[in-house]
Amino acid sequence: MQHEWLIDVLADLKAFADAKGMGASAEALDDASLIVLAELNSLARADAAAAVGEHEGQTGSVTFLFEGRRLA
Repeated sequence: MQHEWLIDVLADLKAFADAKGMGASAEALDDASLIVLAELNSLARADAAAAVGEHEGQTGSVTFLFEGRRLA
């Protein structure tokens, strides 16, 4: 994961907040880490979809493949 450093930075900030007794900040940073993980996962999925091409859910559909064709 090329953006793993984001999680590392948030973990360091959370550790600092915990060490300084900044409970609300530590909890917010923990939440932020979860959000970043979710967004990175979403970006990775979008990148993977773009790599194979967008087919609007039509992959593997025989009906879509032969739609509009007449049988001889």
